[in-house]
Amino acid sequence: MITVYKKSAIPESEEVVRFNDIYFNKNTAELLDDRAKDTIKRIDQSEMLEKYAIGSRFDGTRLNIDKLSTGCKTVLNIMYNPDKIFDICECGENALEVIYSLESGKVYCEYPMIAFNMEKAQGMDKDGIYEFDDYEDLRAWWKNED
Repeated sequence: MITVYKKSAIPESEEVVRFNDIYFNKNTAELLDDRAKDTIKRIDQSEMLEKYAIGSRFDGTRLNIDKLSTGCKTVLNIMYNPDKIFDICECGENALEVIYSLESGKVYCEYPMIAFNMEKAQGMDKDGIYEFDDYEDLRAWWKNED
């Protein structure tokens, strides 16, 4: 289950990654394996040809893996780096759906970013950890000021 952090609850010892494109290109790309294939297909409708190459969804042209969308890179960052918190402010609905279906991971955003079909998530603020299984409940928690 994904854990959503409010700004006040992010421990000083935790790293928050705000620039997902750069982090992916410098770190996560080299970690990719077969687990990435489904995510790349689901979010960018592209085929992972090999570790550093994808096939364009438009005409199959071979592209470097750094051409993935920021949303796709964010999801892959979350999947392959469970020890870090990732800002999800640049994710579209297709990426958010995958994020909220992940078995684990940590995310942050200054404003509510929730997939409509969210099944379960944890929220962490200065008062503790809350579990949500409803979009509206998570949205209401997130909108409350710290």
